Amino acid sequence: MKCLSIEQIYLYIEKELSEAENKKIEEHLTTCPKCQRALEERNLLLQAAESLPLWQPPPDFTQQVMAKIFPTKVPISSWIKAMSAGFTSIILALFIFLLASGQNLSGLLISFNQALWSFIKNFALLFVKIFKLATLLIKVIQQFFGFLINGFTSLTAIISPQVQIIIIAISIIVILTLIYGIKRKLFIGERT
Repeated sequence: MKCLSIEQIYLYIEKELSEAENKKIEEHLTTCPKCQRALEERNLLLQAAESLPLWQPPPDFTQQVMAKIFPTKVPISSWIKAMSAGFTSIILALFIFLLASGQNLSGLLISFNQALWSFIKNFALLFVKIFKLATLLIKVIQQFFGFLINGFTSLTAIISPQVQIIIIAISIIVILTLIYGIKRKLFIGERT
């Protein structure tokens, strides 16, 4: 019989094997010192685990876990207090600013309102123009690629595959040469 697996050793220790299997393992253990050591080690581990005291969770263990899973919500009254304190601070700062600058409240509110509406109007116009420009650009790109694909499909129907390969190779060489030339022009001042 070959050496025992860890699973077989644990099943033997826990007496979960049949009588015939137990007999085979016992016969093997009498001739194999390696398996005897493994059995002794596993027995020591099980004895050490059984000698440990039973773990008792703290009395508030459930409440701690539930608090981490479902954190307590901040009551609405706290939010109202915080918002009222913030609003009061803003009003107080505005009052101090009015006293320090010598302006009246209505003039300040009117100028703020005019500046806000001017900004919104300009931003809205800019947004509309950018949106219109983007849609036109997308349409132009779609048409360009449509023409390009149509041109390639009609060209591939006319030209033989060998000529197509030559054209593609020449195109790649020209593109790489252009990229190299542009790169050289851009970085010409860095070499000196």
